Amino acid sequence: MAHRVLGLILTVIICGAPVRANGVTVAKHTNPPPPDVAAPVRALLAPGGATATVGANSIDFWWVRTLESKGNDWSDVAEGTLVGAMKVSAPLRDIRGRTMKPGTYLLRFALQPQNGDHLGVSPYREFLLATPAAEDTAPQALGHDPAVELAKKSVNISHPAVLSLDPPVAGAQPPLSVTQNDAGHTAVVFEVPTAKGALKFGLILVGLIEA
Repeated sequence: MAHRVLGLILTVIICGAPVRANGVTVAKHTNPPPPDVAAPVRALLAPGGATATVGANSIDFWWVRTLESKGNDWSDVAEGTLVGAMKVSAPLRDIRGRTMKPGTYLLRFALQPQNGDHLGVSPYREFLLATPAAEDTAPQALGHDPAVELAKKSVNISHPAVLSLDPPVAGAQPPLSVTQNDAGHTAVVFEVPTAKGALKFGLILVGLIEA
């Protein structure tokens, strides 16, 4: 499924007011990281973040103070690296339609395997794995397989809970803008600091990839 071309890009953010597009609302928040995140992990998260509202679901995001990377591209990030955390107020479907229960999850970077099992699933290999915060207590990068095993516990099946990065690196779109790709998937543009500057990316919150 090809959906590299982004359309309908909202580019105006006024004084931190909520941005609304495609049924998604997003605004900044100043809340500290949730207390149900393990202390060593919570220490890596910056206070404040963003809240996305998707229908009746409120999703709070926190991002790391500095992403462990040698550059400002995902190619420099080790798999299983902590990127952020999210707290969802209602059941949330991941990009493949699997339902995560309300609660707190960590977000760790991973790549889609190039083993032939996922051909045509997405034009991008970059994803964030959603792992249960109660069971994911290590601050360091976990590697691909351990992070995947934890993310399976978020949906209690043999596949992990995943959120698609689309696009993995956002260009001119400002942070907290809402975008829609040509497949009709709606994403919010976030950014995390790295040693080389900010890394901006789109995170799909509304959409489904058939797999």
